[in-house]
Amino acid sequence: TGVQTCALPIWKRKSFERQEGIKSGRLVVIAAEGKDTENIYFEEMKASMHASGVHVEVLRRGTNESSPEEVYRQIQGFVSEYDIDEDDQLWAVVDRDKWTEKMLSEVAMKCSQNRFFNFCVSNPCFELWLILHLEDVEHYSEEDWNGLSENKKTSRNGDTWTKKRLRSLMGSYRESKYEAATLFPNIEDAIARASKLDIKPDDRWPQTVGTRVYLLVNSILAKDQQ
Repeated sequence: TGVQTCALPIWKRKSFERQEGIKSGRLVVIAAEGKDTENIYFEEMKASMHASGVHVEVLRRGTNESSPEEVYRQIQGFVSEYDIDEDDQLWAVVDRDKWTEKMLSEVAMKCSQNRFFNFCVSNPCFELWLILHLEDVEHYSEEDWNGLSENKKTSRNGDTWTKKRLRSLMGSYRESKYEAATLFPNIEDAIARASKLDIKPDDRWPQTVGTRVYLLVNSILAKDQQ
């Protein structure tokens, strides 16, 4: 990542009000492509799983637009309003599955121009991160691996392969309603599995099945400082 090249606004931005007791702690700001799934997970982390020196802020979309560019605009909106401290991090969380290489490249480039910004892609989608709490996809049969990679709709109601898999693993799963806290006892397994899948960490996003959400979670848990 590089240092932001654009000039800072001339007006005074306000300080973000963090949780009492961690005023000088790290602020982790998350803007996600998904309307519900990612927010449910990270709001639950904010409530029960973050490190003592970390404040998590999950941004909510004001529109139905969910492109990587819109996610980036959300983060930019936060930066234009609030001061960012040295240790703060801003994360754009997007899926690989339906976006073109060009769309992802443009946002990846913009993020790389600001050292506070992080481009966090899951390939094919965020549900992979949830699955990794419950099973190691590297043990999948060829048929299941292909199903995960392609993540096609498997039913008339629009369920993709990953959603169907999560419903099978969790007993109940909907994008807008699931029990994220039940996954947290296995969060270390998910981190280890995602890290192992990330065979080319210098790539801007995983080119094959993989997710960079483990890096964001490590930040929330302050594991990247250990």
